[in-house]
Amino acid sequence: MSLWLCLRFELLPLEALLTQQGQPDDTAVIIAAQRRVLICDERASLCGVLPEQSISTAQALLVDTQHCVLERSRETEEALLEQLSIWAYGLSPHLQRWRDDALMIEIGGCLRLHRGLDALLAHIDIEMRFRGLTIAIGIAETCHAAWLLSHTERCIACQPEQPLTERLAPLPLHLIAVDFPQVIRRLEKTGIREFRQLLAISPAALGKRCGEPFLNWVNQLTGSQPEPSVTYQPPERFEDTLWFGFDVQNRQELYPAMQRLLTHFCQFLTNTQLTSNIIEWRYRQPNHLQSQPDQTEPLSVTTANGRQSFSGATLKVSSGTAQNNAQLWFELSCLQLDNQRLPEGIEGLSLIVEQLQRRTVAPDDLFHVGANPASRHELVDRLRSRLGLQAVSHLDYRYEHLPEASVIETHTLSAQKSSGHHSLQQRPFWLLPAPQPIHQTAGQLYWNGPLSVIHGPERIEDRWWKTPVSRDYYVACTPQKQPIWIYQDRYNRRWYLHGLFA
Repeated sequence: MSLWLCLRFELLPLEALLTQQGQPDDTAVIIAAQRRVLICDERASLCGVLPEQSISTAQALLVDTQHCVLERSRETEEALLEQLSIWAYGLSPHLQRWRDDALMIEIGGCLRLHRGLDALLAHIDIEMRFRGLTIAIGIAETCHAAWLLSHTERCIACQPEQPLTERLAPLPLHLIAVDFPQVIRRLEKTGIREFRQLLAISPAALGKRCGEPFLNWVNQLTGSQPEPSVTYQPPERFEDTLWFGFDVQNRQELYPAMQRLLTHFCQFLTNTQLTSNIIEWRYRQPNHLQSQPDQTEPLSVTTANGRQSFSGATLKVSSGTAQNNAQLWFELSCLQLDNQRLPEGIEGLSLIVEQLQRRTVAPDDLFHVGANPASRHELVDRLRSRLGLQAVSHLDYRYEHLPEASVIETHTLSAQKSSGHHSLQQRPFWLLPAPQPIHQTAGQLYWNGPLSVIHGPERIEDRWWKTPVSRDYYVACTPQKQPIWIYQDRYNRRWYLHGLFA
């Protein structure tokens, strides 16, 4: 059975701007639209400011109070709802926007995953408090009913086991006056002002009196007729922001927000079957608005795209392989954060990931019990986060010291190699199956002509327990400028060709 959870953000125009910009201390905030009050905070409300008042009237009421007037920003609200949609996608893959200020989430198929309705609602409450958002909740078998129930008390709105018609009965009809203004006016004139009276009318009489569109809406409300559904498609990027409500003084105060954002991010990756190998942290430093009691025009402080511009440093964290492990990303971020000086005035933290790619799942070893879970790539990621991108350029491992008996695998990373010589760079591209003798006359080595030694020696000694081997390896050059790899056996003093460089 379908069960819809409605999260209605009652103060969305106000809180969308405040979460982007922060609220000055002891300052009343008014959100204006078309020179009238759309919504205000508690400080302004206590001074008598009400929705639909003119801005001049509201400012007259706040003449002795620090206040600021902000123009409503649809773009900022849209950006916040997009962030919340990405977060809600971690609760259920079936969700949709609703009426520009709500999210509708289908939870009937995932209640066991969240350990019941009470645990899910507790998790949502904690998340919204952490984000500084006010929500109203409604739960019902249909989307229309869930939205209507979000306007009543939670003890009624969150009791899906009760009959739907009983929970809808006391709700006033004016809640849907915006959708059906003429129909609601006619019903109210006849004394029908609550849903209990509306639902008592037979469908035939209701259709004849109010028209087929309204009858279809009522049938969708009660579940007699299926509702049109819109499938949410997550974006090809991830962005989420959390605000602290205070200035961050040290790195440790960033850790809870980093862990929470990374948990959301990796849940998003799991649900979308995506992955990434680079993330970016941005420190949010909002510009608080100053009091402007004499202001007569609404003050707009948003940018052209609805997002507040901010200063401050960013922190990019990369991994040699694509990851969706929140703990690993957190460890890499902390290692890199230790090498960075935090800017002052940080009040929020954003996690932004632009480069997402399709996830390919590698098979695990079914019987590899007790092995170290950290792969060689994770080791390199930790070293690079601690020492810097340029400090680690290769990862090599070998099973034998002798070149002809060894297995060398090189995993080149994206860091640039230093210009100086490195011992691992002296290995040839092509190793001969068996060393070939080199002719020597009067101290001069010959192979396709006289050879010139340009680098060496590098001594390799091995197999002392069996047949001792001791060699001095050199890089030599032929008359044709072909670099080759040669060595002298320290026991028989003979020279051999062992490999060719590309």
